[in-house]
Amino acid sequence: MVDRVERAREYAIAAHGEQRYGNHPYAYHLAAVVKILAEAGASDDMIIAGWLHDVVEDTDATEADIAAAFGEEVAGLVGAVSGGGNRDAHVAAIYEKIKALPAGATVKLADRIANIEAATPGDRHSLRYAREHPGFAEVIEPHAPPSLWKRYMAALAASC
Repeated sequence: MVDRVERAREYAIAAHGEQRYGNHPYAYHLAAVVKILAEAGASDDMIIAGWLHDVVEDTDATEADIAAAFGEEVAGLVGAVSGGGNRDAHVAAIYEKIKALPAGATVKLADRIANIEAATPGDRHSLRYAREHPGFAEVIEPHAPPSLWKRYMAALAASC
């Protein structure tokens, strides 16, 4: 199974190319998400989806590409955390997909934790996550591992 995880890491890094996460290569964010998932005891498919979670949104890769390379379950998880359009439409699309595939909540929560922990307290990202919290909690918390939800809440409180 390690081979699939490593293939996902390589695929994601290649797909994101020169994309940056702040001052870091994009792999910095992906590795943070994967670390959070691994620490929570996530399945291999969730860890693979952690590496790939932004590929459909941010690159030319499609869910069909992900399914062909990593299987339908991984593609479903990646699809569940992928949105498009303006921020409100993006968030609404993800919430609807997670309602249909609750396992995606764990991947989305790890992504949100990584983003909040990387943000500067009080910056526009932190304020946006605080503003989005009620809707996020409604969709994500019922399906979230308690340890991850606790970490998210602590990160959110520290970010405001």
